[in-house]
Amino acid sequence: MMKYFNVSFFIYIQILILLFFYTCEVFPQSGWIHQFINNSNCVTLNFPQKDTGYISQHRGSLFKTTDRGYTWNDLNPGISFIGPARFTTALLGIVLGLPSKLTTNGGVSWNEVSNNLPGIGNVHITDQQFIDSNTGYYVGIDFYPDPVPCCYDGVIYKTTDSGLNWNLVYRHGAEQLQEIYFKDENNGIALDHIALVSTTNGGLNWVYNSSPFLNVRPFFNRSMTDPFKDTIYIAGIKTGFGADTGAIIKSTDKGVSWHYSLLLPYSSRFRKIFLIDNSNVFAVGDTGLIVKTTNGGENWAVLNSGTRKRLNGVSFINKDTGFVVGDSGLVLITFTGGLVGVSNELSVIPDKFILHQNYPNPFNPETIIRYQLSFYSDVSLKVFDVLGNEVAELVNIKQPAGSYSVKFDAGGLPSGIYFYRLDAGNFSQVKKMMVLK
Repeated sequence: MMKYFNVSFFIYIQILILLFFYTCEVFPQSGWIHQFINNSNCVTLNFPQKDTGYISQHRGSLFKTTDRGYTWNDLNPGISFIGPARFTTALLGIVLGLPSKLTTNGGVSWNEVSNNLPGIGNVHITDQQFIDSNTGYYVGIDFYPDPVPCCYDGVIYKTTDSGLNWNLVYRHGAEQLQEIYFKDENNGIALDHIALVSTTNGGLNWVYNSSPFLNVRPFFNRSMTDPFKDTIYIAGIKTGFGADTGAIIKSTDKGVSWHYSLLLPYSSRFRKIFLIDNSNVFAVGDTGLIVKTTNGGENWAVLNSGTRKRLNGVSFINKDTGFVVGDSGLVLITFTGGLVGVSNELSVIPDKFILHQNYPNPFNPETIIRYQLSFYSDVSLKVFDVLGNEVAELVNIKQPAGSYSVKFDAGGLPSGIYFYRLDAGNFSQVKKMMVLK
């Protein structure tokens, strides 16, 4: 029986390769198959169950698969301008557009949803979810019209009549609500760029809570995993010194406290994150960025996606089989967890602690000290004179695995020999440097 299965599966894969010959490119060096569904930007990717998934395209179409992504069919819902789509189940979903539409039978038929929202100005919906055929929610941003076009409020809308009418249930100044998740008719959590907003009574009351994020600011939330699990990840952007850096924060106590799990050492932006289980997580973003962890965020690998296009969505059926969508109709497919064979050949977040020699050395008056961390740690970097007196504290913070550089200015110190010491976890190392004026 097993021999028959293996032969059949091999033949099936060969047929699929022939079917996709003119629409796919295989990049064996990256571990991803590149498939193009026309040339319109893919906006959202949603697999409400393992066999069934949906892709929506900006100014394009809505596609559906019922065979785990081997084939995609255009549902043609009659929407001239398609935005984000969100399917709660394989049958129940809503697609934003002109007009917006709701289906309760997996796209066989569609009912128009009202776009008449009670806003102050131009309302931009960022995410939506129907929890049953009648009740649904929108989250978004309400931009003020003239004479104050610079201002905005975060807003949440609710419908109880299948989208025929929408009621404003939450408004808060200067919020940028990104996503919303309801686990049942009463309990929901919306993701703001610096807070979580929650309800326990079906949207009648909402609680705004930004305090858990104080220790990771300046960090702006973009996408979260299921917020009703004990372990939650949020992908976003850490800002500072004029540059945006892709970062991921993690909570292991249902969002009560957060710490950095990943901080990329270069300018980047994450857009979506997907949790397979507590160990395996993927996140995607701009310029073909894909990262993954297989040990619960202790270490992250930056995968070679084979593209520089912006990636907007990610979903995995299991730890090996997954999909990523991006601009220009790009769909990436992997059957190996994004890896070539069984090894990760790409730029892996450091696997050991290292304190590098400062450069330049000797110096006057500035030098750069570089170091790398292999896992999330309390980090201390200090400078001492030859008598052992502390003359500068350069770092005293918790940091995730990654590579870092710190500028040391010795302008107020005399010429001479100095020492700098890195303490991180159980690692400690001292190196010598010289100020020469």
